[in-house]
Amino acid sequence: MYPRQSVARVRRKRHDLRAAWPRRLAVSLLVLAVAATALLEAGASAKSPDGVSVRMCGYTNATYGKSALYPWQMSCSAARKVVAGASNRHAHVIDFAPGVDGGAVRIDGKYWVCTGQMGYYNCGYPYRPKTVRGGQGYKGPFTKDVAYVTCSLAGSAGCPVTSQFTQPPG
Repeated sequence: MYPRQSVARVRRKRHDLRAAWPRRLAVSLLVLAVAATALLEAGASAKSPDGVSVRMCGYTNATYGKSALYPWQMSCSAARKVVAGASNRHAHVIDFAPGVDGGAVRIDGKYWVCTGQMGYYNCGYPYRPKTVRGGQGYKGPFTKDVAYVTCSLAGSAGCPVTSQFTQPPG
């Protein structure tokens, strides 16, 4: 048999146990929150690279001629479809504010942000609207992206094997 304890001592033990569980719960939640934050940061860094080199996967015909494709997080055939859709003059386009390069182009029912100039172009998905200087703009990060470089420009020495990819600001 167990030794008899005073009623006050039993109540004190119960009180100590009841008082301790919120602290244990708070510590457990804190550890869980830190672990979740670490996982989310790891996932976010995988989705939004800063200065990643992507390899050329092939060529396609774009608005200004033969262009090399540099897809990120998508296949080469999907990148060709995006570039073909961006070059389609019948595609629905949401023009951005003056001073903001490019526009949101509807490709296969989804809006892609397509920008670029002077032989270097880019289309990123998804399009996230943002007000810029009182007009329409966009913000990052993109989950899929394709850069395409026009190789047939006069005086060009061809297309490089790799291209640098960076995310737009959020």
